[in-house]
Amino acid sequence: MPPAADIGWQLECQACRARFSVSAMLRGCPDCAARGQISLLELQRRLPLSPAPLSARTGRGLTRWLDLLPVADPDAWFSLGEGGTALVRSRIIGRRLGLPNLYFKLEQQNPTFSFKDRFVAITVNAARAFGYRRVVVSSTGNLALSVAAYAAAAGMACVVIVPHGVPPGIAAEAALYGARVAVIAPELRFQALEAAAGCAGWFPVGLFLRRRVQNAFGVEGYRSFAYEIVEELGEAPGAVLFPCARGNGLYGAWKGFLDCRALGWTTRMPRMIAAQPEGANSLEMSLVRNTGEALELPPVRSVAKSTSESVAGDDALRAIRQSGGTALSADDDAIRQAVAALGEEGLNAESGAALPVACLPKLLDGEKIDRDAVLVCVLTAAGLRWPEQADWIRPQALAVQDIAAFTDFLNADGANAR
Repeated sequence: MPPAADIGWQLECQACRARFSVSAMLRGCPDCAARGQISLLELQRRLPLSPAPLSARTGRGLTRWLDLLPVADPDAWFSLGEGGTALVRSRIIGRRLGLPNLYFKLEQQNPTFSFKDRFVAITVNAARAFGYRRVVVSSTGNLALSVAAYAAAAGMACVVIVPHGVPPGIAAEAALYGARVAVIAPELRFQALEAAAGCAGWFPVGLFLRRRVQNAFGVEGYRSFAYEIVEELGEAPGAVLFPCARGNGLYGAWKGFLDCRALGWTTRMPRMIAAQPEGANSLEMSLVRNTGEALELPPVRSVAKSTSESVAGDDALRAIRQSGGTALSADDDAIRQAVAALGEEGLNAESGAALPVACLPKLLDGEKIDRDAVLVCVLTAAGLRWPEQADWIRPQALAVQDIAAFTDFLNADGANAR
């Protein structure tokens, strides 16, 4: 990748504020490491923003925003068409809750059916620019499959680390993209990723977290959430409800809204609202206890498997506070009900992706919020990969023996029309 001066970015340590040229620094700040500390490196712009105006932009998805993202060579950018997902107004849930301006951001329209494609597109393009030709990732599902797909598109070798018990379809889809799959005990997943980071030639696709192996690049792709929402609405919404495990998506989107304000594209800022499963609600408990850093909670099981992490990122917590937002949680029953309600809207959402809808009643009960304000629920992924979700729905099915029985079945459905 060219020097930082060429792309207008630099890496900065969140702890000691040391600054470095942009390179594949995957183990955090070396100055802090020399003192026995693990600190997080974050990409920061070093040149003033001077992008093309909204009216002059071309292309779609992330390609539309490359001048605002840390991309070394726009001419070398490769894409599967990520981003540019629809923002649709609710027809049913909003009416039920008295929210006339409730919208859904449909991230299941991404190439691998999840918001992770925004993160991975930036990451894999950066890895390739640094000269890497092999990538490795540890994930329970969406991130793994996104990395496998983008590695295939980039002509890179890929190893996917998944825990025991992952749905068979996850491993099968990763294999479809040509990835090799390593199934490992859940408690060893991140040790395996650290071991891979120590092997020459492998780029470990981690998250933006204060860990021994970290990724400063992918989170910047989530800025595009804000650009798209502001362009679509003409202004920032009143609030954005985001499913959170670690909270990278929420934090990246907040950074994008800060860009939009700096560019004069919006005069107001949204409240950032984290939605998490009960028991895996690190952000909510951190706000309740007023902690400076995100609390780590005991491991818990939830139907929202993709968001059931024990601790969130400190940056997501900070973004919630800066925006005047909050964090909420939902139990398994509320999550299942939200999945079903979204189905009525014609939307297939993963259980974790349905968390914003599951948390809406709590938001309305516990927060002073203008019911006429524009609220955007980010639906981060489709439900196709989690076969247990099929057990939540009891279809009206009939083994048809003849045409007369079929027409009776057909006419009986008329009572369900809306």
